[in-house]
Amino acid sequence: MFFALLYFVIHLAAWSYAGQKLFAHHCGWIKGTAGLVLGTVALMWSPVVFSFWLGFTPLAQGLGLALSCALAGAIYAYAKPLAVNETLDYGQMQRSILYLGLPLILLMAYLLHTHIILPTANGYDVGQATFGDLQMHMGMVTSLARQEVFPPEYSILPGQRLSYPFLVNLVSSSLYQLGFSLRWAILLPSLLMCTLIVISFILLAFEVSRDRRVTQLATLLFFLNGGLGFIYFFGWHDYTFAQILTEFYKTPTNYNAMNVRWSNVIADMIIPQRTTMAGWSVAFFALWALLRFTRSTGKDKHGWGILAGTLVGLLPMIHTHSFMAIGLISLGWLATDLYQRRAQLGQVIIDWCWYGLPAIILAIGQLMYWTFPQATAGGGFVHFHLNWVNELKIDPYLWFYIKNIGVVYIAWLAGLALLARSNWRERFGPQTGSQTDSQTGSQNGGLLDQNLAWLQLGPLLIYITAEVLIFQPNLYDNNKLFYIWYVFATITASCVIVSLYRYFLRQQKWLLASSIIVLSLSLGCVSGALTIAREWVSSYTAYTPAHVAAAQFIDQNTPKDAMFVTAPNHNNTVAALTGRNIVVGTDTYLFFHGLNTRQRHDDVKAIYSSPGERTALIAQYKVDYIYLSDFERGEYPEFISLLRSYPVIYDANGVQILATSPRAIELARQGLKH
Repeated sequence: MFFALLYFVIHLAAWSYAGQKLFAHHCGWIKGTAGLVLGTVALMWSPVVFSFWLGFTPLAQGLGLALSCALAGAIYAYAKPLAVNETLDYGQMQRSILYLGLPLILLMAYLLHTHIILPTANGYDVGQATFGDLQMHMGMVTSLARQEVFPPEYSILPGQRLSYPFLVNLVSSSLYQLGFSLRWAILLPSLLMCTLIVISFILLAFEVSRDRRVTQLATLLFFLNGGLGFIYFFGWHDYTFAQILTEFYKTPTNYNAMNVRWSNVIADMIIPQRTTMAGWSVAFFALWALLRFTRSTGKDKHGWGILAGTLVGLLPMIHTHSFMAIGLISLGWLATDLYQRRAQLGQVIIDWCWYGLPAIILAIGQLMYWTFPQATAGGGFVHFHLNWVNELKIDPYLWFYIKNIGVVYIAWLAGLALLARSNWRERFGPQTGSQTDSQTGSQNGGLLDQNLAWLQLGPLLIYITAEVLIFQPNLYDNNKLFYIWYVFATITASCVIVSLYRYFLRQQKWLLASSIIVLSLSLGCVSGALTIAREWVSSYTAYTPAHVAAAQFIDQNTPKDAMFVTAPNHNNTVAALTGRNIVVGTDTYLFFHGLNTRQRHDDVKAIYSSPGERTALIAQYKVDYIYLSDFERGEYPEFISLLRSYPVIYDANGVQILATSPRAIELARQGLKH
């Protein structure tokens, strides 16, 4: 455990040191955030180049650490500090981070604690949100650490290259391999990434709005997001309010029967979806750097471009959807820049090369090697599709989004209308001069200014693209694009809400002004808060003590490259807890990655149920062990002939393991431990 912790801390310390130089002109909280973001990226990427050569081994981790420290040292020695935006007082956001950001971070820390295989008397418990996807990520973590094969393959579909963005799990694999428990190998990086998401969002929101109050409102509306789904739980439908806290996925942000699909970002995106967590921890900071690039001039622009381009270029295997979303934003902002500086087209192109070339050079290899081969297999994923999961079949177009996204969607649409008309902007967001308003924190003019108007084109491209194109078999997954749009939609909506609040204050309409804020917060956050409350109290057993004990036996007594036959349950003990290969896992994961598994499922059924086909199939898949538990007995009731055909090497608490290959039988006979 000591070496794992040392590995983790040295990475972060080295890049925090580099961040002190690179952001020397910025305030302390930005320096710290920048260093931790860069360190997190280094944790994910530094072992990769050596793993292609040495496999995913401790030696590769050590060489990756040395490379990481060398790069951080070079940046400290040679890089010039990036220019600060002198029109903004970033220091005024420190209290917001303390009083608003810290509670959100602590909330996520508690949910991570209760949701990531918490050891209890029941075995390993998880929450509602992590009952599903976490098991897939655990399998990636354990298989990469135990098998040491790189580039990795699916342990639940051996022979198939793992093209799903796996680098967040590579960090946990490093820590697991170097001595952390599986729980802490997942938990510690998650705590770091959640922290970076919150602080980077606050930084980005402040850069966009230039207003402390808008940033605070946007932070609440983003992290406690939810639409009007709560109305169905007050006697308007079959479910009651009390059932929010007891039913499985019957919350005001997850109620498929009533077409409520806009999930809360904490409960359903950050905590359970580790690639989203990792992607946002980098993407939000990269978006801030990209925005600084677009608003800087001269050599300052070059430095910001290189930083933003490097971070974006490293995103595809961290979180492909974030990479796509930022790519669309980049196109929108490039088009804006080309129009605004149309008399200097050549200079605009040169400037954007400082950003675009690093991004393209770093991304293209990942896309060609991992992303495109799987995305284009079987005719490809991409196809035309209108209106996301609503498909124009259930709710009218506007009502679907108003119901799901609520206050933010309404205010965002209003913002687009206000920003399109200069006279409306001047009426509701009058210029206040270049001085900071000590009461509001607003700087450099009104909230609804031309800068905010031009900013909209990038996020709007995401919205349009996600509305008309599907990039994977699961329609719902387009929400990973929509949420990057939602970052800017929330900030824009908050600018509108705060502008209206201040407008009515100037009109001395105190009740109306107060009502705007109260209604915006209550209607915008109640569904999200109720969903988070459900996660707070949720608890499900993912692995019983019998399965945990069997996993420990497998980990200590079978070869690391052993092949198992198991049922295709998603909480698969062998795949998730031991890192061993199984012939085929659940289609809950594999189908939505575009992989065809039908033949393997038929073959696994034959191994359990058909003695005449069993021997040939075991030889074909090079099976070493057959796993028998309550899942397998329920899935394949005709398993009984197995017990007469192969020796049982483990039998405890309803779990049996049978050896089928000569090496497995020999190892069991000799009692060797591997």
